[in-house]
Amino acid sequence: MHILSEKEFEDILVLHPELMEDGLTLLDRQAQLESRRTDLTFSDKDGNILLVELKKGRVTLENVTQIIDYVRRSKGQVNKKIRGMLIGQEVPQPIQEICKLNKIEWKEMTTDLLFHYLQNNDQNVYDSIFIKGKLHKEAKAVPKMSFQDYLNQTSPFGIPYSSYQFFKPVDASPELSDDSQANQRVADGFNQVIMDIAFIRSLFHQQIKITRNQNQPLKWCQNSNGSWQGYVIPYILTSTDFPNGLPCEVYLGTIGYRGNKTTFADEKSRFIVVKVGTKTNHMTTQYGFHKYLRTDKKSLFPFFELKFNSRGLPKALWETIYQTLTAYGYYVQDSADKKPSKILWVGDIHLNDVHVDEKVSNLLEALFALTIVKAHYKGNEKGIQFNFLK
Repeated sequence: MHILSEKEFEDILVLHPELMEDGLTLLDRQAQLESRRTDLTFSDKDGNILLVELKKGRVTLENVTQIIDYVRRSKGQVNKKIRGMLIGQEVPQPIQEICKLNKIEWKEMTTDLLFHYLQNNDQNVYDSIFIKGKLHKEAKAVPKMSFQDYLNQTSPFGIPYSSYQFFKPVDASPELSDDSQANQRVADGFNQVIMDIAFIRSLFHQQIKITRNQNQPLKWCQNSNGSWQGYVIPYILTSTDFPNGLPCEVYLGTIGYRGNKTTFADEKSRFIVVKVGTKTNHMTTQYGFHKYLRTDKKSLFPFFELKFNSRGLPKALWETIYQTLTAYGYYVQDSADKKPSKILWVGDIHLNDVHVDEKVSNLLEALFALTIVKAHYKGNEKGIQFNFLK
């Protein structure tokens, strides 16, 4: 018998939610909830929200803790009854008891159960998964009710909710608007500035020059499932190490499931991604508009939070990166949070400022500078060496 992947397990339940219970309407798959993602989200027959976490094997205590956290976070965002459900091949008795104590529902769904159900009720999907061993394309075509439609229909106040209230990311700007169209207009305004400016900057005491490549037009790029889609703007880095130029780019668009897409009216997240280098030897830095927008002021917060992945850049290098940026005139300081983080100061950026081109260029320069330093300390194998930084 074909061994189901978690993705195939998810596809089957999207196509046949009656396996869980009757009357479910799909709201989203892999929906972002703060810094996490829920496998499946449904509206039940009573209009409640059902969060479903799938495990292709045995359900563990860690899985229970995870779904409890999802439910807790969701309850804090929207005035709805939130249900949590764990589904796995096996739910051991002690886990069942813990679920019961925490009001988490559970169901055991074995491969054998799914095999016979599809064999008797959906021969096409049965053939696609158990005979051909391929994901079934019909799962991707299952219609979803958008969260905005759902919240509008079920609002207890007689007026529409903002879906942002439900999927508010933990790092969201406190000055985002509840009006997703307003958020979108301001973010798109800044994106348009970036697309229009003829960027030329010298960095690191004239050691590096970054120039917008006017010989190549910006282009629209999109992956197969549309989770990455946006404009790519070509740039060139020149230095003594790269006299003929090192290709760079600025990407303006979505990044998979990240960025709380419901912040914006079209439900597409908005990021700036600066990339230095190509193929295996490159480094990127991501800037999410959902984190820095000050919508009513039509501006951006004047800093960028320095967060690194310790697997990509070991913690032992972080202080060196801060010191290197400071040595070349970039202002790194501690944030005013209870748990301070390092921030890179970029200055005030207002969309209606007559000098907005220069201010946005300051932001791009800071992101390029950070990306170059990260690339250098990444090392030769996957990074890019710059001799002046040695």
